[in-house]
Amino acid sequence: MIRAPFLLATAALTALAGCSGSTKGAEAPLPKMIAVPGGTFTMGAPPDADAQQGKPQHQVSIRPFRLGETEVTFDQYDAFARATGRALPQDDGLGRGGRPVINIDLADMLAYTGWLNRSSGQTGFRLPSEAEWEYAARAGTTTGFYWGDEPDPNRANTRANTGADSFEFTAPVKSFPANPWGFFDMAGNVWEMTADCRYPDYAGAPADGSARTGPDCFSHIARGGDYSSSRRGQRPTARVAAGEKFRSTSLGFRVAQDM
Repeated sequence: MIRAPFLLATAALTALAGCSGSTKGAEAPLPKMIAVPGGTFTMGAPPDADAQQGKPQHQVSIRPFRLGETEVTFDQYDAFARATGRALPQDDGLGRGGRPVINIDLADMLAYTGWLNRSSGQTGFRLPSEAEWEYAARAGTTTGFYWGDEPDPNRANTRANTGADSFEFTAPVKSFPANPWGFFDMAGNVWEMTADCRYPDYAGAPADGSARTGPDCFSHIARGGDYSSSRRGQRPTARVAAGEKFRSTSLGFRVAQDM
């Protein structure tokens, strides 16, 4: 789970989209986007799952969309910051470059997606919904993890620090194998912010894959676990909440895009 007191634990494959060019004035390529086919899946964990897993299980229909192949990196975010005159986020000595950007809050993430919409020649960039994120993370699988039912230190950057997981903190993106749909680091590395407001469970959640929002939304759901996650935090159903002003070495984001 995230190492911070402000984060609250809560009870036909794809094709590459043409989004890999450079923006004007930017020093790094745009996030590489993968087209996710529409479909229906069972979202959430069974009743006997631990309290960090999202419940109850329910059917959700997802419209086609695009999602970033990796978490947004320092290279990508720093290019945006320089182009817009923003301060570069601190890396706390963990490294920049191809590592996921950290120490940014929700407003920073939304500013980045807004910049992509204005400067990339494309539109529709945004944060993914919780349902979209889980659908892409599962990638058609129904096991506890996309690779099977047991944690595997050769598959994700988590607490294990054995096997291929030699990283105490963040790892460069693509350090571990992608899931069946081509997405990297959907388990571990950093938690990823979604567009959904924090709700304790899925009672009343949209069935169309859209984000669950509300008028009094002061924290949002993050998904995917981080470099310190144990078994439960690595699951595609695991969720935590992060305040809109919260910044951490274990919180980042991944970009979605409307088709």
